Amino acid sequence: MIAEYVSKLSKIMGASVKKSISPDLKKINEFTMIQFKGPEVLNECITRSDKEIGGYSTVNLDWDPKERAAHFHGNLSLDLPPSRPEVQRSGYAMFRTRDPPKNFLDEETYWDWQTLSHVALRVKGDRRKYFVNIQSKTALPTEIHQHRLFLYNPGEWEVAVIPINQFLLTHWGRVESLQEIEKDKVRTVGIGLLDRRYGPFSLYVDWIKAISDDEAERYIAEGRAKAAKSTNPELLLEKRVAETRKKEMEL
Repeated sequence: MIAEYVSKLSKIMGASVKKSISPDLKKINEFTMIQFKGPEVLNECITRSDKEIGGYSTVNLDWDPKERAAHFHGNLSLDLPPSRPEVQRSGYAMFRTRDPPKNFLDEETYWDWQTLSHVALRVKGDRRKYFVNIQSKTALPTEIHQHRLFLYNPGEWEVAVIPINQFLLTHWGRVESLQEIEKDKVRTVGIGLLDRRYGPFSLYVDWIKAISDDEAERYIAEGRAKAAKSTNPELLLEKRVAETRKKEMEL
């Protein structure tokens, strides 16, 4: 009887803790993982770089009062540490949210995205090759799901939208399999740079969210409307490609 009672109590309390991290997603169209409303929010993230293996890249995550957002910036170096011949590749920098707190039974807790379909990020960046990283429950703690963060209007604020089912499972930057994210076992989200290019990088981040199909369509429609009015060469090229594809489908 006592064991059964403890088991039931654990399930109830565990569910309560999980709901505090992942609210009832049937009632919402978006779930905010991180929103940089002020400098105190920076404490919810950690940064990492190849300095962990003796490399020379630098990474910073600061609050920018002018942009009212987090500033992910630094300098990427591909130089290898001379004292560590086993290191054959270097050059990465990233930030991510901290692990969700454990429950009172010291068990892992997760975000639950089962009813959500996309990841959306409001960002302002340069022309570097960034990736969005999602850490979920996987066989190895060093495995993460990744997707390229495509920025079509460098130097201006934009919302990037990525289908969750298009993230690929990777291990140290190499694609491992097509295994999809367990959407009820998400732990962290972040952004990384590993484009194999020397030099400075700069990316401003306002927020990162998991959103529904309806919200994704709204953001995509807003992006297309902005592209239609833009004189940015990259956006104009994207518009021409879309129009050409549409005409080909009509033939």
